[in-house]
Amino acid sequence: MLVYAHSATDRARRERARALADLPGAVVSTQVLGEFANVLLRKFSLDDVEVRARVTELARRCDVVPVTAAIVLDAFRVRERYRLGFFDSQVVAAALAARASTLYSEDLHHGLLIDEVLRVVNPFRNGVEQPAARYRVRRPARVLRKGRS
Repeated sequence: MLVYAHSATDRARRERARALADLPGAVVSTQVLGEFANVLLRKFSLDDVEVRARVTELARRCDVVPVTAAIVLDAFRVRERYRLGFFDSQVVAAALAARASTLYSEDLHHGLLIDEVLRVVNPFRNGVEQPAARYRVRRPARVLRKGRS
């Protein structure tokens, strides 16, 4: 999802991604930062200096959740229960550890409710044009965004 904030070709998704990126209480995991950097380097062919600047800005604007051993181990539980890929499960486990209420992702099943506390939302799906305030996070809940790889 974060990659669309830098799209030069898809204006609608770029604007939607930027609006979501500006919501208060945003959280990203170190895994998401790494995936974001990899996509910018590999698919956008940006140089290291530019990618480092964009990752630094993202990390500055969001709370960063380090992927710990506990998160990696919880990813196995998430994987088994929800039949997700391991890296997606790890993103979910990090969101749960951050006490997130919403996980924005184009890659996961829209509407999936995980552990009765975390809802997956595809912000680009038709009919998901609710005002940004609908997604505002009340502390201690936070939002974790998953990048596209």
